[in-house]
Order: sequence, then C-alpha cells, then structure tokens
Amino acid sequence: MIEEKIYLWDYIKKISVFKPVILYGMGSGADKILNLCAEKNIKISGVFASDEFVRGHYFRGFKVKKLCEIETEYEDFCILTAFATKENEVIDRIYKLSEKYELYAPNFPVFGVQYPDNDFFNENIGEIKKAYLMLADEISKRTYINAINFMFSGKLKYLKNIETKKSAALDLLDLQDGLHYIDVGAYNGDTILELINYSNNIKKITAFEPDKKNYEKLQKNVKNFQNCELYNIGAWSEENTLYFDSKSGKNSNFNAINPQKQKEICVNSLDNILNQTDLNSETLIKYDVEGSEYEALTGTKEIIKRYSPKLIVSLYHKNEDIFKLPLLIHSINPDYNFYIRKHKYIPCWDLNLYAVNKKKEKEKKMIINVIECL
Repeated sequence: MIEEKIYLWDYIKKISVFKPVILYGMGSGADKILNLCAEKNIKISGVFASDEFVRGHYFRGFKVKKLCEIETEYEDFCILTAFATKENEVIDRIYKLSEKYELYAPNFPVFGVQYPDNDFFNENIGEIKKAYLMLADEISKRTYINAINFMFSGKLKYLKNIETKKSAALDLLDLQDGLHYIDVGAYNGDTILELINYSNNIKKITAFEPDKKNYEKLQKNVKNFQNCELYNIGAWSEENTLYFDSKSGKNSNFNAINPQKQKEICVNSLDNILNQTDLNSETLIKYDVEGSEYEALTGTKEIIKRYSPKLIVSLYHKNEDIFKLPLLIHSINPDYNFYIRKHKYIPCWDLNLYAVNKKKEKEKKMIINVIECL
C-alpha cells in the first residue's frame, strides 16, 4: 500500500540538473530546506513569495521575487513549498500552482532534523506496520497510508482526499455529560473554546501552558468558565526544570537549541499533579505540546493505565510520532481503539490520534443496536 518508491530529495537532486528548482516561501521552513539542499548538493535556482510579501528584499542570498518574475525568467520549473498553512485561500493557490507546474510540499518536521528518507522507513518499517494494524477503521488506515506516502514523496495528491472536519473527528469520542477536559499544551485557550462551542457537556477544565505570555492570554480567554484549573507549567515525564524557547508563539517548545538564551521552566508529570483528582473514562486529555508528546504521555501512564481516558494526540511534530505515539499508548494500556484523522493543512500537519476505550465503544454499539431493534 506504500506506493512511493523514490524518496523526494533523491528525485529533486536528479531533476535539478536539467530543470530549475524554485523555493516558494521564506522563514524557518525555507531555512531547513536550503540547509538540506546544501548537504545533498542540490541546486536551488530562486525564491519567490506571494506578491503581497515581495518588497525587493533578499533571503539567504536570493532576491525574493514574484511568481510572474520567475515565469519570465524560466519557461518551466519545479516548485518546493517552504511553509505550512491552513488558510483556505493559500491552500487553493498552492493546488492551482500544482496544476500548472511540477510542485512538491516537503514534509519537513516541526522539530528534529531527520527527514523521512529511505533509511528512516527501512529502520522503522516494523513499527509502521504495527501501528497501521492497530487502527480501528478504514478511514484511519487510508489516512495513515496516505500520510506515509506524502511524507516520503511530498506529492499533494495524498493530502486531497483525507481531510476531516474537526467536529466529525470529535464525534468519534462520544463526549458525555460531566466531561473533565484536560488540555496539555493549551496555548491561549483556542482548543478549549472550540470544544466549548462543540459540546455543552463540559463540567471541568484543567489546562497546562508553560509559556508566560500564552498563559496570560489563556487566563483571559477562559475567565468566564467557572470550573477551570490552570497551570503555568509544562507537561513532562517527571518533575524537572527544562530550558524553554518562548519566542515561537504557538510553537513555543522545550527543544531549546541554545540553553543560554532560553528560559528555565518548571515541568511535571500529570500523574504527579493530578494524583488526587477524580478522573474516569469520560475524561478527555488533549496533547499538543510541540514535540514533547512522548514525554507528556509517559508522564500520564498511571492515569492512562487506571482510567482509560479519551485521548487526542498530535502526530505530526516529529516524523516518528505517527507510529511511535500509538505504540506507546498501546504499551501502557492495550484497551484502546485508535483512529487517525487529518484536518486541512499543507504539509501533513494537524494529523491527530483519537483514542477511545474499547469497552466503552462496545457498550455504545450495543445500546445503538438495542435502540434500532426497538
């Protein structure tokens, strides 16, 4: 089912000899791509941006041009997108470009430097298969396979037919009255507000956000919700003090490159913090912690093992997350059904795991069957 056999960067290296390769976009994504191309001796012939961002400036030695200028300079070329977006207008623009030119969207990792190359897949193929076989429905399996094919090839065709609205994904969780929602990596409370708009079953909210500025916004945005417990700390596998990059807004994280220029932040495990909290299988925990999902889940193993809470876990911050995180949860508690859904984004970001206790799902299906029989 993995159709792609030629790794994106091997292909780009071959065609760059006879076709100009042009970068679309600037910023950290473009930096990663240019650094990788330099390592692999791949020639980049130019950089362009959307017209509104072109002001005669340079990026990494390239004059940033408009698309029309690139089209005047070259009759044909290959485009590499160098940014991530969920904006409908921008996504439509990228798809239209792909109809006219050869275009790829490299799935550069949000964190980490390893790209999903041949070695990556060969080393991890056993775990990739294990995670696939644990998925509970055909949509999840198709999403998983398409995501793997996209990671390897950068071809947009694998993203087109696997987008699911968040409301449809939340339906999988069958949220009941008295819900305790635990938001790990709450940012400014955006996901909390989404869930409140989706469901009126929320009884209590517990939220964790290590970044001070984000935390202050979080406090303001949830002030009208009465039963809300907020923690200005990071979720981790144990109690510790870590270096934190707080300059990335929503992407603030513990993957500090230069500790001397980062802030010290207190972290702790959910098992430690919530050990006196009344939890149950109707508890919902969301993990979106910018590359620290593995550590945060490890720090929740006693809660997961004992209560089988419903889970939403980001699978796209590191390339290995797509198989490593489902396997971790299964090793802690094998009584879960796993679903994968991807929401609108280029590249393959906003890819999430939804985990539900098998016994609860079985009970729900039995009730539905009884109702249908009546």
